[in-house]
Amino acid sequence: MAVELRIPAPRTAFPSSCADRAVDNGCVELRTATAGLRHRPRSGAARSAFVLALVLAGCADTQFLRRTCPTPPDPKHAAERPAPTAAYQVGCPDVLEITFLDHPAWDAVAVIDVDGRLPLERPGAVRADGRTLTEIRDELAALAGCSPERVTVALAAARSARVVVYGPIRGRARIVPYQGPEPVIDFLKRIGGLPPGSKLNQVYVVRPNVAAAMRPQVFRVDVAAVLVDGNQRTNVTLRSDDQIYVGETKLSSLSRLMPDWLGIAYRRVTGLLPDDWWPFSKSRSLVE
Repeated sequence: MAVELRIPAPRTAFPSSCADRAVDNGCVELRTATAGLRHRPRSGAARSAFVLALVLAGCADTQFLRRTCPTPPDPKHAAERPAPTAAYQVGCPDVLEITFLDHPAWDAVAVIDVDGRLPLERPGAVRADGRTLTEIRDELAALAGCSPERVTVALAAARSARVVVYGPIRGRARIVPYQGPEPVIDFLKRIGGLPPGSKLNQVYVVRPNVAAAMRPQVFRVDVAAVLVDGNQRTNVTLRSDDQIYVGETKLSSLSRLMPDWLGIAYRRVTGLLPDDWWPFSKSRSLVE
C-alpha cells in the first residue's frame, strides 16, 4: 500500500525582497546579486567612469553651443549696437539720429524728452513716444514737405526698455537694451548669451507683467529643439522687461571653485575656452 507524503507549503512570514522578478520564490533568503548593491559604495572604476561620462556629456554640449551659437568678438558692443525691428516703439530716453537729404542743416541727434516728444528746431517737434521709426519719419517728412524717402530716422541708442539676462557668467544680472520683439534664441545668439557652459535644458523666460497688472508668466525654452529641429514653438518672442535665466552645467560651476592656475587648464580641457586660446597670451601681450 503506497503512502502519500504531503509536505506543507512554507509560510511566508516576510514579504519577498524579489517580488515581480523572474527568480522570486517567495523567500526572503534568496536575493539577487544586484539587490544588495544599492547600498554599496561605488568602486573607484565606477566613479571614474561616471566622471568621464559627465565630462564627455558636458563637452558635447559645449561643442554644440560653440558650433550653433558662436560668441561674438565683443558681446557688450553686440548687445548695445542698435538693431531694432520695424515693430520697435521708441520712448524716453531713446536717442534718435535724423537726417534730411534736402536740408542737411536740419540733421540732428536728439533724445526723446520726458513729454514723449522729439525736440527738433526744424522742421519742428513731433510726438515720438510709443511710435515706430517709420511713423516718426513719415510725420517729419510731412512737416518738411518732402517724400518720406528723403528722410532717415535711425535708433542711435536704445535706452527706454531693457531685458535682464541671468547666465552662467558668475550668476550676475546683465542688463541689455530692448530693441523690439525678437525670438529669445536669436536674442541670446546676438548678445553672446549662450556661452560654453550653458545648460541647454534650463533656459527660461520670466515675464513679470507688472504694467499689465497680471500674474507673472514663465516660459521654458527648448534650445535643442529650436537649434537642431527648427521647432520654434518654445522660441518665445521677447517683450520689454522680460527676464531670461540660463542654467549652468556642473563642469562650468566646478571650474569657478578652482584656483586660477588649475581652473584655466580645466576650462581649456573641457572646452569652456576657445580653440585659439593660448595659456600665456596675457604675459606675451605684456612683453610685446
